[in-house]
Amino acid sequence: MHEFDQESEELVQSVFEYALDRLRNEPPLDGPMSAEELQALVGETITPAGLGGTETLRRYVDHLAPASISADHPRYLAFVPGAPTKAASVFDLVVGSSSLCGSTWLDGAGMVFAENQALRWIADLADMPDSAGGCFVTGGTMANLSALVTARHEADRKRTSAGMERPARWAVVAAESAHASVDSSARVMDVDVILAAV
Repeated sequence: MHEFDQESEELVQSVFEYALDRLRNEPPLDGPMSAEELQALVGETITPAGLGGTETLRRYVDHLAPASISADHPRYLAFVPGAPTKAASVFDLVVGSSSLCGSTWLDGAGMVFAENQALRWIADLADMPDSAGGCFVTGGTMANLSALVTARHEADRKRTSAGMERPARWAVVAAESAHASVDSSARVMDVDVILAAV
């Protein structure tokens, strides 16, 4: 599993060929399939003996990828799981194969340094102060949860500093048009949502 043998070499070459072909050509605008259709095409993927890398890649290329919509297609305007550029896709391969974790400075100083530079650039574009900081998260839902938790923490700090007690229940005011993740984040935080017409 951890040794790089001939089978590993062949799998890596196959992955590189797939990635190169995928990046050279226009992104496919595929679409979802039902679980029943996929079961018939893909079959069981978790087996006692395993599928092996080559067979796993074949099932991915032939069935799983076409049953998903490519987020880098010019007509795709929904979720944004990553940067839709060729360079970003290639660098995902670099980062993934490097097996690095940027969660703390101790185990990922280089990754955290690069993230901080990108965050500083974004903060400067928004004319935010030098004290502005943050971290990248996986998407809008996690961003909303992180922002709401941070806001509650800051509100609690200000109330404590002013000698005020915590409220019996926290609440967040959101526009009626707010994304559904605001409501789900509030549920996770056990706070109420007050909808406001904007």
